[in-house]
Amino acid sequence: MKIMYNSKIPCTLKMILGFSFLLLMFSSCENWLAVSPESEVKYDDLYSNKNGFKDQLTGIYTSMCSEELYGAHLTYGMMDALGQQYTWKIQAGNYYYLHRFEYDNPLSVSIIHSVWSQMYNSIANINILLKAIDEYGDILSPAEKDIYKGEALALRAYLHFDILRMFGKSYKVGENSVSIPYVKSISKKVTSPSTVSEVLEFAKQDLETAKRLLQVDPILTGDVSTEFLGNRSYHLNYYAVCAELARVCLYKNDSKEALENAVTVIESGKFPWVTRDKVSTSTREERDGVFVSEGIFILNNMRLKTLTNKYLREGQSDNQFNVLISKPEVIDEIFESSLYGGFDWRYVYFFENIAGTYKANTKLWQMDMMPDTYRNKQPLLKISEMYLIAAECEPEKEKAIAYLNKLRQNRGISQDYDLKNDISVEMFKQAIEKEYRKEFVSEGQWFFYCKRNDKEELPNVSVPFSKSYYVLPIPQQEEEYGNHKNQ
Repeated sequence: MKIMYNSKIPCTLKMILGFSFLLLMFSSCENWLAVSPESEVKYDDLYSNKNGFKDQLTGIYTSMCSEELYGAHLTYGMMDALGQQYTWKIQAGNYYYLHRFEYDNPLSVSIIHSVWSQMYNSIANINILLKAIDEYGDILSPAEKDIYKGEALALRAYLHFDILRMFGKSYKVGENSVSIPYVKSISKKVTSPSTVSEVLEFAKQDLETAKRLLQVDPILTGDVSTEFLGNRSYHLNYYAVCAELARVCLYKNDSKEALENAVTVIESGKFPWVTRDKVSTSTREERDGVFVSEGIFILNNMRLKTLTNKYLREGQSDNQFNVLISKPEVIDEIFESSLYGGFDWRYVYFFENIAGTYKANTKLWQMDMMPDTYRNKQPLLKISEMYLIAAECEPEKEKAIAYLNKLRQNRGISQDYDLKNDISVEMFKQAIEKEYRKEFVSEGQWFFYCKRNDKEELPNVSVPFSKSYYVLPIPQQEEEYGNHKNQ
């Protein structure tokens, strides 16, 4: 399969094959420059000093902040629309047809194509960085070289895994089905698609190598040689690699290894639970919407205010058809308001009335007077997910229940409502499912949970549901070139 590019995307095919690059002048997510003659830098020149490696890695993280990727489409946007987290008053808005699974609608086609293209462009930049580390990495200290390479490999796995979760069948129903290409190098040769099982194995290999390399990560050693390497929560650090390994292993039904990696993160003590005083503030401006201390891997997204104003806040965008709203009764259902309505912080503090009788989730709102501690933060991996994975994978029932109770307690639910050890296996599975739906509002993980478990139907689905909707169509030009079809 050929990975397609166009002139609107930061890394073009011509640039890749000619080994030319974007010069990244700043580290914020709004400053990865568009392609222009002034911004192209020769391969040799870019890596003639250490800053070239930093700039290239910064650009990769920057690309992830875009609207096409985790800045919108892959979190609260397309993925939560597919997860049926929203409702529409009229037939309009960027995600309207996606929430109806109308993948052939021109607007849906455009969004899906932009996701596919931007993901593989970011992967191309990762492979460029890996090539440069092998060829020019001697100008880095041994620790720096290992960290850069470890992060790059982990990022390559992270992005491929999410592409698989969108465009391939789930492991549960199609482990041997042809899925997506796992691109490991920059080459004129076409990368053939791999099976679901093969992609997961490639991702696991990259993550395991990254985990070994990141033994020198400052998050472990405390030795911060540069400010850039010191901001570890903004990077795919050692514990973020463990967390992603837990995700990948869970997806391929390797409960033992998923548990081991999740527990490694939990027992590190590096990601403490948010405290009530950070949540139950008198004003929204002071409130920690994303539970910053719990973030294992966080994007520092400088465009987050612009994007969330467009999609999540009424009156902040010219096109109000894009504002994502939910029915109050759906929110009540998700958060079991009749049981925990007065307790659960996620329910009490992070929904606002909008568009008349509807609700909007405010966890990502960017307020003018909010502290810098909370500004521009968009978590992609959180400690709460590690507790959910541990609860699902722990073979000893009492320990498994304790993991889930710990999460619930740290969301404001009284210990009086702790799950008891005599709970049935089926009821416990349902309790885990409910927490996935609550915890990842505006983060896009609910749809992936449903797909992984091959759920017969999504709650509150707006149209007759088919399991075929779990697999997004690969853009047509990719199918035509690579003679590839979803199988």
